[in-house]
Amino acid sequence: MSKLETKILDFFQKNVIIIGFIAVAIIAFFIRTAFFETQSGDWQCFLNVWINQLNEYEGLKGIGHEIGEYNVLYMLFLNIVAKTPFNNLHEVKLLSVIFDYICAYFILKIVFKKKKEILSLKGLFVWSVVLISPISFLDSGYWAQCDGIYTAILLMCLYYLINEKYLNMMICFGIAFALKLQAVFFLPVIVIYYFASKKMSIKYVLVVPVVYFISIVPALIAGRGLSETLSIYTKQTDLYKSLTMNCPNLYYIISGDYEMFKKMGILLTMTFLGIGACYFILNRITSTKAYILLALWSSMVCVFFLPSMHERYFYISCIFAILWAFVYKKDWWIALLINLVCLISFTPYLFYITVIEFK
Repeated sequence: MSKLETKILDFFQKNVIIIGFIAVAIIAFFIRTAFFETQSGDWQCFLNVWINQLNEYEGLKGIGHEIGEYNVLYMLFLNIVAKTPFNNLHEVKLLSVIFDYICAYFILKIVFKKKKEILSLKGLFVWSVVLISPISFLDSGYWAQCDGIYTAILLMCLYYLINEKYLNMMICFGIAFALKLQAVFFLPVIVIYYFASKKMSIKYVLVVPVVYFISIVPALIAGRGLSETLSIYTKQTDLYKSLTMNCPNLYYIISGDYEMFKKMGILLTMTFLGIGACYFILNRITSTKAYILLALWSSMVCVFFLPSMHERYFYISCIFAILWAFVYKKDWWIALLINLVCLISFTPYLFYITVIEFK
């Protein structure tokens, strides 16, 4: 073997983990770009329509009108997409893909406390599982959806919570909530932590409305009324009158009048979350592991019992389940099952295939 070969092999041996991280990142990116030309139903019927409508107005004027169902922050991004000369579909998908990597990075930060632990074989495995999870690449690369964006920011929220950096945590929660109403699935974690730990000052709560108000300023500047802008989420809750929107939850087992069961679902959710809160508060639970489990459990309770849930809303549970699997190692199979059920629920909408009857 020549000296050059020896040096090259020595380099690979010394840096094999870093090379592995880079290789997985590249592979995961190409998996996603393989679907970049695919136009999902949501893209054709909603996202692309909104972008075209925004493009009819100069500058920010488009977000001053009642275009789209999403909040101002994401519509602002779509407005930028509308004004750029690049492929609109690719731009929308690319932003979600970037947050897939941010998601994987913060899962590493939560699982491993030290940088040396991250750059290990186990760290490489965690990185790989998150980035090559079908739930992850289908949502961003195939579906062109933004669930990975607010989920990644909620992972930041959890990271700052367990590290007791409350200002950062509340800023992240404010941003996540400004992006997607479903960020409230994480709210019980913050509330329970406040009462159980007695560490966080309530003054940090004020950060959320400040961040939210800053996020809607562009729409106000563009001429949209304050009350109309603030009512975006209220209108979202009245958009769909079905107990479940392809989501494998309680309402595939029971069904009935929407208004009647809607109240039942909200009350059931509040009841279960309240029981969990009592348990944590009475036992003054503050351990990192417990709050990782609480984040998963809170999201599962919300999606399983609340009405009008889309199948995509289980995305946050899937990602928190992967995190949970690496912390509670013996229960990895439960995380696998959660992801499998969610994946099966994706197939009727994305691929027109019903693998298993949801009941």
